[in-house]
Amino acid sequence: MRLALEAPDDHSVDPRLVLAALRRACETTEVRLREHAPVMRIECAGGVNGDGMQITAVELEGGELVAARQVVIAAGPWSGGLEGLPDRARVPVRPVKGQLLRLRDPAGPGLLERVVRFEGGYLVPRADGRYVLGATVEERGFERHATAGGVYELLRDAHELVPGVSELQIEELCVGLRPGTPDNVPVIGPGAIEGLMWATGHYRNGILLAPLTAELVAGALAGESPAPFPAACRADRFVAVTA
Repeated sequence: MRLALEAPDDHSVDPRLVLAALRRACETTEVRLREHAPVMRIECAGGVNGDGMQITAVELEGGELVAARQVVIAAGPWSGGLEGLPDRARVPVRPVKGQLLRLRDPAGPGLLERVVRFEGGYLVPRADGRYVLGATVEERGFERHATAGGVYELLRDAHELVPGVSELQIEELCVGLRPGTPDNVPVIGPGAIEGLMWATGHYRNGILLAPLTAELVAGALAGESPAPFPAACRADRFVAVTA
């Protein structure tokens, strides 16, 4: 027996369009963007093993130092590997590989009007007749090769629920890395060092949790009093794990 739940208020966004809109918003408010400038190290001063330490700067690839009294670590699956932080101030973040397909219906929209979610995956319709089918969950470290097996599993599971998927054209096969924590719950909030803020570990829900994460983090950095950080997302819950 198959059961289904209809959620008419469930919506979706295109992460690529959201990112483009965010860029435009930053440019109009004079936010300085530094692209292709990997952070190699977090610079701290004072204290021992994280006690009484303060963030002072970040070191970019090539050796440039950017002074900063507050740093938000939102480096996705690379968040746990930044140098310079003492062990007790780190959080364990691992990469979780995901493959997804971007499909197109040459006849235009109409195959689906709402998002279809099923065990392990989803099929998201776009207004122009395109669809996003995702996504595999693979513990492969930082390996990012597309595989025939991954594509087969996605199409097999989707075809069982929406047979018309087999008639769609494949436009793109994407492979990405999600940031996962040991309990697969995000790390959002202050760290063990003064000036350190975490916004990572969102696993499969990065785009969905981005607005709330941004509101909480931006409010804290600005000294405002937004809603409290979720207790389940505290960074210090991993102290024993990192040690």
